[in-house]
Amino acid sequence: MDWRRLNAARPPAPAIARAELRPSIRDFTQYLGAGRSTLAVVPLLHRGGAAHDLAAMATALDELEIPALAVATEPSVFAGHVHDLAAVAGAVSAPILRYDCVADEERLYESRAAGADAVLVPVVVAGELLARLTALARAIHVAIVAEVASPAECDAALAAGAPVIALAPGALALAARIPARWPVLAQEPLSTPDDLRRLHGHADAVLLDAVLFGAADPSADARAFVDAAAALAA
Repeated sequence: MDWRRLNAARPPAPAIARAELRPSIRDFTQYLGAGRSTLAVVPLLHRGGAAHDLAAMATALDELEIPALAVATEPSVFAGHVHDLAAVAGAVSAPILRYDCVADEERLYESRAAGADAVLVPVVVAGELLARLTALARAIHVAIVAEVASPAECDAALAAGAPVIALAPGALALAARIPARWPVLAQEPLSTPDDLRRLHGHADAVLLDAVLFGAADPSADARAFVDAAAALAA
């Protein structure tokens, strides 16, 4: 994902005062795990998936007791909108990750106002602002999920104290640079539950594109991935 290009083409987020925000009460990191011994499944919901009613799909997935959900709000690639985030956040109990380029204070506060409990921050875009964003997010109990694609970005995310490190697609080898106590979210493309095997021991969670869930019974399709992930830790 070329976050730098996509972010440059977007209008700025509206100004929202921090005093207007309620801190998150859902801990995105609580059930992700650490130490690479287990693998959690985090479904990524977007308008290009199997269901147009994202809130309904999110409710069904929430009943599987997954650790978290992600909602794509980026408009160019996913046709997403911040309203999608708000709809899903209001429908489920699981923590919600805003899957978008959140690289400034305004976008961070917009995310929390819409119900996000965690936000994706591509380090290539945030740059030197990463440490400040991490501190601002911590004050409103929002977890920064710092996306990294290079060793330098990985080191920067660790130095900034980002609570979760997301490995960009194709960057799974960077997991070796990250201490075991740090939760790692993988974004490798998957086709079947068996594909989870190559992630075990390298990541604590994986982002699972909801396009893999069939329209007929998305919960059953998601359950196959959840069960396969659980079997790896058995």
